[in-house]
Amino acid sequence: MRRIAMLVVLCIALNCIIAADCALARELETPELTFQQAVESAKSNSNTLKNADYDIDRSKELRDTAADNVLYTPLEPSTTAAERAFTGLQQSDLNWRMVKRAYAAEEDRVVMQVYQSYNGLLQAIENVKLAEVQLKNEEWQRTVASASYRVGMLNKMGLVQAEAAVATAKSILEANRKALDDAYQKFNLLVGLWPEYRPVLVDNPRYKELEVNDLDYEVKKALEESPTVWLAQKKVDLAKSVLSIYNYADLSIEPYQVKEIDLDKAEVSAEDANEQFRKLVRTLYYSVKQLEQQYLIAQESVKVAEEALRVIKVKYEVGMATMPEVLAAETAFEKAKKQQFDILCQHEVLTYAFQKPWAYAGA
Repeated sequence: MRRIAMLVVLCIALNCIIAADCALARELETPELTFQQAVESAKSNSNTLKNADYDIDRSKELRDTAADNVLYTPLEPSTTAAERAFTGLQQSDLNWRMVKRAYAAEEDRVVMQVYQSYNGLLQAIENVKLAEVQLKNEEWQRTVASASYRVGMLNKMGLVQAEAAVATAKSILEANRKALDDAYQKFNLLVGLWPEYRPVLVDNPRYKELEVNDLDYEVKKALEESPTVWLAQKKVDLAKSVLSIYNYADLSIEPYQVKEIDLDKAEVSAEDANEQFRKLVRTLYYSVKQLEQQYLIAQESVKVAEEALRVIKVKYEVGMATMPEVLAAETAFEKAKKQQFDILCQHEVLTYAFQKPWAYAGA
């Protein structure tokens, strides 16, 4: 009995220690993260990347085994066993190179996800701030409307509208707060943080105009670097290789006409991959350029709103404007800044997408 009691006490003590360790581990709820730190954390946390790394090792082993089975390169006439061994080596070698390209493409996709999630979280934070400013403005407007109604300067409908505006502003703020919680949770899941953490994002997106001297060259370059297009072309090469060593005497394999159809299908798929990728790269380019024009317009809107706010504050200080007018100008200024910030975030994401279009297509 004494031993049992001691074991119970020991278990309780261990549970307390584990609970204390967990509490300490989760004590830091607002870690600071730069964009690059978020990228590294997301890569370390990605199970897809881990499996892709294992796939490289696995396919390498299979490729080496297939190479050991090939005694010589088949020449005419050749034996069925040698043909199969050689074809198996080609397939294994292609698969090995394919998974290596897939790993690199997955890394790019993770970076794209971080761009989207990092900037999305920043936007969600700004949405809450703007909603708070809007609510404060509507509450002041309601106060003025209520006072005007009491002295007979505003009818009942005007008061009802002011109260409805406050209710709407509160609903928008609550919705934006929930959206912010969701953005935090998605970001934390991506980089491997506890769901309840509220990381402080250190970096803000920066505007840099996309410079392209020759769009056709950029399209060609993207086609050459694309893992998707590369894989489609390699399947064509493999189908051609199978046809070149086809053995009519081996009745156990599929007919020659079937292999020809496989080649035709592979060529069609490769051409389709090329065409779709060309369209994607060009679409991304023009989307970025449109955003750049919108950004310049948004910049001017911010300047105008800022100047209007400055003027109304000066008037307020000398008694020529009211607080609701100041708050209305502040709200307009915050809206202009928020619109500019949204464009900036989207521009940064699509600029990276133009550089790594396969990551954008797979994100």
